[in-house]
Amino acid sequence: MKHFITVFLASVVLAVTARAADYQLIANADAGSATVSKEDVKNVLLGNKVKWDNGTVVKLAVLGGGPAHDKVISDFTARTSDQFDKYWKKQVFTGKGVMPEVMADDAAMVAYVAKNPGAFGYVSAGAKTDGVKPLAVQ
Repeated sequence: MKHFITVFLASVVLAVTARAADYQLIANADAGSATVSKEDVKNVLLGNKVKWDNGTVVKLAVLGGGPAHDKVISDFTARTSDQFDKYWKKQVFTGKGVMPEVMADDAAMVAYVAKNPGAFGYVSAGAKTDGVKPLAVQ
């Protein structure tokens, strides 16, 4: 029984560690800093931060779904993907915001972020991020 508990706890620790690395935040190479606060990520995702510290307009892009999308939305906005989508529909309907660009996959996300100054997005942890700046969360 003691062995079972030890194995179970080790599995939980590994699962939590693996989940933390399910995604990589990315920004256009023009982004000023390679680090971003959790609060800034939340504000960008919810449309409350519309300019980067260097004055560049934020262009938010999100994945259309999947584990990386679900994890980013949950980690930074404390919402489900469905709640996040409804939030943005309400923002658009009330004239308070414009829907984020929706990308079909990691490659489309990287291509969009690479070519659009101020762009911010995220990809799966193992995705190639050539041409964009990976961001670390402080």
